[in-house]
Formats: sequence, structure tokens, C-alpha cells
Amino acid sequence: MMQGFEYPTEPHIRRHGPGGYRDYESYRDWVRDEFMFRCVYCLHRERWYGRGATFHIEHFIPVAGDPHRDLEYANLLYACATCNNAKCDILGVPDPCSVAFADCVSIKEDGQVEALNEAGESLVKKLRLNSVKNVHHRFRWMRVLAALQLHEPDLYCEHMGFPDELPDLRTKRVPLNSRVESVDDC
Repeated sequence: MMQGFEYPTEPHIRRHGPGGYRDYESYRDWVRDEFMFRCVYCLHRERWYGRGATFHIEHFIPVAGDPHRDLEYANLLYACATCNNAKCDILGVPDPCSVAFADCVSIKEDGQVEALNEAGESLVKKLRLNSVKNVHHRFRWMRVLAALQLHEPDLYCEHMGFPDELPDLRTKRVPLNSRVESVDDC
């Protein structure tokens, strides 16, 4: 088992449905919670960085390609700065809400990402998931998490947990919300 780097075995099903904000940054807390405070592409967690600024709101369909989807919640993903910068305006990366990433890629014991199909090849190549820097960083985290799980289980749980400051979506003033009940499970 690759500690902390298990891709979802099912496509992501959106839990939240906010809408009507005037800028996409207003969706940040919703998107953070939606994607469990981790990058949808490389699986790095906010908790590992200690500051949310290293994570971006990612437009799956780039704004340059379709400016009308800029504020559409269904087009927003949560990505680390590295993955978001690599993807930029690139099309052809699989949508985690349509495809189970575990069917596309797997993490090998040395930290390399193995493409399992054409969609996985697109993820690995376009997001540079196997760059020397990314593999080194991933492999280091895998070793740290394995050691913590074995020798410091409480610290392991802390590293795998959620950030200290979680948003309370029940207090958010959202212009529209097609899934009001979702805030009870945030």
C-alpha cells in the first residue's frame, strides 16, 4: 500500500452545489471540502504544507477555452500549485468526476506514477507527474508516512488528517445552493 497516495476507485461525485458567486475564489472553502483538502491530481494534502496558499482552484475546462465556465462549480477542482501550473490551459486530462483515477494510474513503490491506460498516460505526461522533482517529493512522503504509521501512529494520523482550520460551510452566505443538505456533512 502506498501510504497517502491511493487514487479513488470511483469517479468523484459532487457533494456540494454552491452557485452565484461573482468570483471563483469565493468557492474556495466549498472546493477544499469537496476534494477532502488534497490535490485531485497528485494527492498531496494541505496538511503536508501547513498553508492553503499552495493550493489553487483549478478550472477543469480552462477559462481561456470557455470563459462562461469560470464561475461554474462543476468546473472547479482543487489542485496543488505544481499540478495547477502544469495543467494551465491544457485540455485532454481526464476529469476526476467522470473517471476513477485508480483505473488510470497507480503509484509504484519507488514513487513513480504508472499509467494504466491512455487517460493515465495523459495525466502523467501533461501534469509531469514523473518529473524528477515530483517523484522525489512523492517518494519522500511515502517513506515518511510509512515510518510514522509504524513508529508514531498518532503523528501519522495527524499528517493524514484534515487541516486545523476547517471551513464551516453552514455559515457561508452563498447566493444559490442546489444541495443545501450537503453542509450538514462538511
